[in-house]
Amino acid sequence: MKNKKVHPWRYCPEGQHWVRDHNRSTARHGVHGYCRNNRGGKDEIEALEIDAIADQYFGKLSGPPCMKALGFSQGGKFDALIRGWTKYWNEVLDESDPLDPNMVKAIIATESGFRARAINPGNKIIGKALGLMQVTEQSWRILKDEHGELKDHFVVLDHNELFQPNQNICAGIRWLYRKRKTTSVKLKRQASWLETVADYKGYLKAFQKNPKHKKMGELIGRYEQLKKC
Repeated sequence: MKNKKVHPWRYCPEGQHWVRDHNRSTARHGVHGYCRNNRGGKDEIEALEIDAIADQYFGKLSGPPCMKALGFSQGGKFDALIRGWTKYWNEVLDESDPLDPNMVKAIIATESGFRARAINPGNKIIGKALGLMQVTEQSWRILKDEHGELKDHFVVLDHNELFQPNQNICAGIRWLYRKRKTTSVKLKRQASWLETVADYKGYLKAFQKNPKHKKMGELIGRYEQLKKC
């Protein structure tokens, strides 16, 4: 058993995850639970710990994303979650070119308009796209499948939890990192974050052919607005 945590915010060592214990009278950090061994010995995070981490740490953070609401009624509501989970995954996955929280906010603006219960019907292959970051049902399955294409750092959620902003943003950013790897394979070189986002949105080929692609132009415009904050 490894004793090292994958991140200082995590409750359990790598190879274990935090689960609820309804029988205990005391709580760690206000959350009743205990560490349970993961089936495959790899890192995984579930909804209980996702919520506990956000509650304990995210209110103390500063920095991007920009607080602009971008004309949306809910446009500033999720900044702390965006800030926190971008920082978390940047540090866990040790990216030399870290993801910008402003990019995540621009994705949410253009994918769901900050509507936590947004649903896109999708297709038979990818399934529906759900929640703030429009995480597809196909992506959701991959993120929690220890026998699939993901090798570590799983996000294990129930289907209905994708409509919770905190869980959706955590999963969506983890999926962006996975997409950067698969996009890099497609391009046979390291993909930029903008190319990764184009692939996340399903526009990579069209964006390569037309750098003025309308939908990507909307995202870039939102991103530039946020960077000027």
